[in-house]
Parts: sequence; C-alpha cells; structure tokens
Amino acid sequence: MQKKRNIIPLVETYNEVDTEKYIKSYMFIKGFAVAKNLKQTLIALAVARHFHNGQYRKDGMPYIVHPLKVCSTLINYGIDDDTTLAAALLHDLLEDCSDKLPLKGRELITEYHLSQEVLDIITLLTKESGLDEYELSVYFKKIERNCKASLIKLSDRLHNSTSLYTFTFERMRKYIKETDDFLIPMASYCKNYYPDYTNSFSILKSNIYSLNNSMRIMMDKFDQVKGIGEKTDSSKREAIIN
Repeated sequence: MQKKRNIIPLVETYNEVDTEKYIKSYMFIKGFAVAKNLKQTLIALAVARHFHNGQYRKDGMPYIVHPLKVCSTLINYGIDDDTTLAAALLHDLLEDCSDKLPLKGRELITEYHLSQEVLDIITLLTKESGLDEYELSVYFKKIERNCKASLIKLSDRLHNSTSLYTFTFERMRKYIKETDDFLIPMASYCKNYYPDYTNSFSILKSNIYSLNNSMRIMMDKFDQVKGIGEKTDSSKREAIIN
C-alpha cells in the first residue's frame, strides 16, 4: 500500500490588507505565466505565497512582495524562461522558510512537481550567514557560472538596493562594498559570456550601480556634515577650556 503524501494545501485565506499591497504584481506574473504556458512559474507563484505568508520585510511590507518584484523585474527585462521565473519566486525559500521544509526543499519536487533544476538554482542562491571575503567570493563565483541563477541574484540585489534606507549605516556600507566587489563584476562577466541575455544583464548592472552610487553619495554627505559637527563641538570645548 502506497503511503499517502502529506501535501501542504496551497489554497488558503490570506490577510486582505497584505494582499492589497502585492496583488497587482501577483496577477501580472500569473497572467504572464498563463499566456506563456509557464507551468512551473504558476506552481511557484502559489508555493511562494503560501510559504512566505505571515513574513514581513524590515520596511513592514509582506515578504512575498520581494520575490514577486524579483520575478516581475526579470519579466520586464525580457526573461520568459519558466525555470528562471519559478526559481526567482522561490529564491529565498530555503533561507527563510527552512522550518517549513523538513526535507530541505525536496518537497518542491516530490509534493509540488517542480523540476530538479529549479531546486538546484534555489540551493545555489541560498547563502549562509557570516561568510568571510573568501567564502563570499566562492559563493558568487558559483552563481556566476549559472546564467539563470545570475539573473535572479542580480534582480534580487536590485530590489534590495531600493530598501537600503532600512539598513544601519554600518550594514549599508558593507552591502554597497559587497555589491561593488562581487555583483557589479558578476554583471559585467555575464553580459560578456551570456550573449543571449546581454541587454538584461546590462540594464541590471546599470540600475544596481545607480542605486548604490546614490546611497554612497548620501552617506558621504552625512559623513561630511557629521565631521563638521564634531569639529565645531571640539572648537567649542577648546574655547571653554582656554
């Protein structure tokens, strides 16, 4: 007798207020996937919504907004590959929903019938915390060798760069340095070595650079103002002492 699978239902009630914040992106991707007959993307859309339900980003937005944005950005940049878009929707699943995936993501294949390639890409994109510079370089180099994973990682970085204002200054500096050291070179490499996606990688690189450069200029201005303030306070203290 075959053992009955405990399939997690994907049809459930979602918070109406949260849904209003992402439903347009959700329906855009769903409509695109239906029109293009992207079966894995449709499954991934429902799976991502289910597993990220109840999770929120630091800016207070429902977490599902992020993978939806990563996916819709790729669509807007000309990507219509089913595997890439499905993996984009699920790229944070292993990192942020591990407590709901006791089989470490194998459920995506056995229960939801997604492909091994989708799981492989998600696994490749999953980053452990606390990596040093060398470990980061290895992590990004592995992604760089996979065109689909690179598209997702760069789209992910682009969206995250729009919310740098939620970071502490220390983390913001680290994030921008990581982008300069690894993500911009990745985009340059991919633009040259994956000719079918040259335009997509070029646009991603340009937009990521612009966002990060704007934040860098803002931090430099802040440091200048802070420095002037510290010098003024120091002068006042010297005047009082003298």
